[in-house]
Amino acid sequence: MEQNVITTTYELVDEIKDLQEYKRFIELGKMIEKDEDVKELVHQFMKQRDKYEEAQKYGKYHPDLKQIQISFAKAKENLYTHKIVIEYKKIEKQIQEILNTISKELAQSVSNKIKHPNEVGLLPKH
Repeated sequence: MEQNVITTTYELVDEIKDLQEYKRFIELGKMIEKDEDVKELVHQFMKQRDKYEEAQKYGKYHPDLKQIQISFAKAKENLYTHKIVIEYKKIEKQIQEILNTISKELAQSVSNKIKHPNEVGLLPKH
């Protein structure tokens, strides 16, 4: 029985990987890795995020907190408004919704007492 469940799981994974959304997601991931503009935007975002996290340790007492927050927000905006990243995040959300639906269906098929992600991907308290 356990081997059957594992085999069925791998078959489901193969079906998910055959979805157009998944194939496009992988394609966009490769584009992000190769696109020099996106790579620079990611680099700037990570650099500003690190500075922001460091400043957060001191909170409002950090002398440059406001400027760091502005720089971080700008880097994030620049990255997340790039057309490739927009499409990537959109498809990522679609795939996550598919996975959440599968998880919910599996959980409810076994028992209505089993926790599963809701529409936004959070586990409800029972």
